[in-house]
Amino acid sequence: MLSELRVNHFVLIESEEIKYGEGLNVITGETGAGKSIILDALNMVLGERASSDLIRQGKDQATVEAVFDLDLGSPCYRRLEKVFDECGLELEETLILKRTLNSNGKNRCFVNNSSTTLKTLNEIGGLVVDIHGQHEHQTLLNPKMYLGILDAFGGLEKEREDIRQSYEAWLEVQKQYQDLLDQEREKNRLLDQLKFQVEEIETADLKPGEEEDLSNERRRLRNFETLNQNCQSILGALDGGDEEGGAITLLGRIQDSLETLTEADPQFVESRGLADNIVYSLEEIARTVRDYHANLEETPGRLEEIEGRLALLKDLKKKYGNTLEDVLAFLDESKQSLGRLENYEEEKAQFEGRFKELSRKLGKLATELSRKRRKVAKQLSGEITLELRQLGMEAARFEAEVSVMDLSSNPNAHRIEYPEDDQSPITSQGWDNLNFKISANAGEPLKTLKQVASGGEISRIMLAIKAILARVDQVDTMIFDEIDTGIGGKTAHVVGGKIKNLSKERQVICITHLPPIASKADHHILIEKGTDGETTSVTVKELAAEGRREELARMLGTGATEESLKLAEEMLQPVTQ
Repeated sequence: MLSELRVNHFVLIESEEIKYGEGLNVITGETGAGKSIILDALNMVLGERASSDLIRQGKDQATVEAVFDLDLGSPCYRRLEKVFDECGLELEETLILKRTLNSNGKNRCFVNNSSTTLKTLNEIGGLVVDIHGQHEHQTLLNPKMYLGILDAFGGLEKEREDIRQSYEAWLEVQKQYQDLLDQEREKNRLLDQLKFQVEEIETADLKPGEEEDLSNERRRLRNFETLNQNCQSILGALDGGDEEGGAITLLGRIQDSLETLTEADPQFVESRGLADNIVYSLEEIARTVRDYHANLEETPGRLEEIEGRLALLKDLKKKYGNTLEDVLAFLDESKQSLGRLENYEEEKAQFEGRFKELSRKLGKLATELSRKRRKVAKQLSGEITLELRQLGMEAARFEAEVSVMDLSSNPNAHRIEYPEDDQSPITSQGWDNLNFKISANAGEPLKTLKQVASGGEISRIMLAIKAILARVDQVDTMIFDEIDTGIGGKTAHVVGGKIKNLSKERQVICITHLPPIASKADHHILIEKGTDGETTSVTVKELAAEGRREELARMLGTGATEESLKLAEEMLQPVTQ
């Protein structure tokens, strides 16, 4: 359960530590006092979207930290263990979630002081807290959300996941099969084209690196005269001619003279070494130039041959890739495509068999899931009807109506041949449509929620669904943000009793404006907004007995009069006894 929420520099909150306890925790306050800020802070630390606008004016960073006490034997703990193992995190009896939001928009998320991603924070948050905000009322008016509610109630998550995986595999093979059928129409054209491309590239007999080698050879041939003349010039200067010696011969004489000087005076040893190195270097240069010159030849027609080869390579690159490596890769791909086309009928038969096999599997899964859904829908209808009657809708009749999907209401559906003589629309959720219908009064026909439900009825229907799902849900903490919208009087007492009963099974946190609900709290938290003339702040405090009495009197709308205080005392009596 959530034991503490620490909020710093968040919207109008400077710094608050909010304690929560077991059972029913209610949050009350004047309209506009900032009750929703607490829920916003909790949403932020649970990994929901958050912007830098949530940072308190004049501050650079907002921080929210939520502390949870975990029951080691609970289903919630076992689900957390799996996620923690996958993320490489260590799970303890105390779970601490933390998130900081900086003015530059950057987030930092932590789980038990270990840095983590926002995605992981959101996944963990969804396992420990179920938040029912005011906007969730609208989900009851959206039939697309109904199957998720039905499957959760019936424990059909595995069947739902099996359908999703099977549908995706079926859809992928369907696409590949259709692509193959489309190719049949232009198979012959593609065959001719691929054969030409493969033959053209293979005939060229490409070799890796040859383009660079040919470019270098072309450069040498284009500069043959320059290369030949300069080689001769270098060799003449180094080796000399018939009448006079070259640089090496002259340096040889210098070596001899330095040898004589060294024998007479050792100070010439270093100079003799330098002369030796110079002679050695010049001899190396002479050998290199001599070998190069010996291999330098001007083969007639070779330059034209290279120019033609490079032009061919350029043309191939223009057609099939930026580099010769790309051209060779294109050749491999074309060979594979050619092979597939040449074996088209065999591949077509394989795809057709695979597609029919997946269609049968998907059809069987959808049939079985539909059968289970229809059974679960009857049970859900009966239980919600009972809950609604307990919530003051004595003549209510609720029905979860499962029907066959049609393309007009599901434009994203695909047709599946199952059975083989039929074609049924199907999606990743199966081939069922689900609608929630209600008759609020005796003698009235069933109508969709959008047609008949008022705000108060929607609140009670949502509470009824939450009460039922709580029996199968594995979340330890449920949060209701003004579930009491549109209700009052006797119904408010009934709703308060229902929420109180829910809190006996798990922790419930409820933001409310109704005294009958607030009076049933095990822990009562008051939100107040004040100003010092320059800044506005929201403060939080837990109310003791007298504080609760005064707050209930205020909520009754008459202020702290003797009559309202007495009535508040009476409302609190069942709780304090």
